[in-house]
Amino acid sequence: MDNIAFSSLGLPLKASQIVCLDHQASSLYGEVIQLIPHRQRCWFRPLCLVISSDTARLLEPNFPGQLEHIHSQATEMGILINLRSGSDLLWPDSLFRPALDTEIIYLLPQLKDTSHHAGNGTSQQKYLNQFIHLVWQAHPDKF
Repeated sequence: MDNIAFSSLGLPLKASQIVCLDHQASSLYGEVIQLIPHRQRCWFRPLCLVISSDTARLLEPNFPGQLEHIHSQATEMGILINLRSGSDLLWPDSLFRPALDTEIIYLLPQLKDTSHHAGNGTSQQKYLNQFIHLVWQAHPDKF
């Protein structure tokens, strides 16, 4: 009951596992808090959103000047936006994949270093909301 098979890989999702939701050139990483098998949903706590520089430029017209305000850290993978102080999500479990160790080992130390994060959680939440909206539009059958 605590495991839900990830649809395309056949790998189970488990509570306390770090998972990823990929969309276009962006990846939302977070922790599974609880699985709700009968609704095919996952209670998910976002940790960070990694967006490519190209995606950031596409989002910037919706949030002019805010990327500089959140002072996210550029990484090899893209721009890292810390979402640890944001809201939890109840999301379709089939959209997630287990995160690879090599992905999160690189990201977690950057999340611990708060020197590059500004205190403006509102801008960070807006990027998460925009990402959620894009995923929702791409997968209307899952909702």
